[in-house]
Amino acid sequence: MFPNPEIFGIQLNWYTLWQWLAIIVTSLFALIYIRYNKTLNISISKLIILICCLIFCGYPGAKILSAVDYFCETGALFTEEYMSSFSIMGGGLRMYGGLLSLLLITPVLAKILAVRKWSNYLDFIVLLLCLFTAIVKQACFFSGDGCYGVYTNLPWGMYFPYGEAPNMIPVHPTPLYDTIFHLILFAILLKLNKKKTFDGQVTVVFFVATALFNILIEFIRRNPEVMFSLTLSQLTYFLIIFITMIYYLKFRNAAKSIVAFV
Repeated sequence: MFPNPEIFGIQLNWYTLWQWLAIIVTSLFALIYIRYNKTLNISISKLIILICCLIFCGYPGAKILSAVDYFCETGALFTEEYMSSFSIMGGGLRMYGGLLSLLLITPVLAKILAVRKWSNYLDFIVLLLCLFTAIVKQACFFSGDGCYGVYTNLPWGMYFPYGEAPNMIPVHPTPLYDTIFHLILFAILLKLNKKKTFDGQVTVVFFVATALFNILIEFIRRNPEVMFSLTLSQLTYFLIIFITMIYYLKFRNAAKSIVAFV
């Protein structure tokens, strides 16, 4: 969308800038929320350790799915073009890979770290994740790396003349759709977290909502179909919904057990 900015003759990367901005804003929100929300019954030290472990485990998941997606699109793996995107604060990440990793690894990490009632921790973590997603999606929008949608004649169709995949026809600005959706979802989750009927409810709503949104928005994106006329992203999000339903049953049963005990 825009050329990479330069400050004092140093060229910066949109991905790096927006990722750092997302980290800073999300961290500030977490500090403020923890300070003023007296009902948040979690250990701050364990929360920080759990978040760091999830980031450490989620990043490889996002990279692995990126490699699989690249293979589905080009039929090649680990080319020079792909490896050039392999950086800690660069592009070449797939959000659905990170989300899938988070779902799979959280129960294991919670057990290792001896985090009791980890569903309550996860409710707070997905709040941060939703806000982070809303901000970091602008990295795709500003860089114009090809994550925009298909041609549209709608009045808000946009041009992406710069970046790795320049485009000179009006297309769906799907990163903007992503940001708007996740900001709205963040507001809903924030309210739900105060009135939830069981621990884990916010987690379930987040994963189901973001998965359904991404499954639908894929129909106006330009990613190749992999199986059953669906893209890799859609297939992964269907798997995420399936795992989330298992979480839901676990969380509900745990809540019922507590009520029965009381």
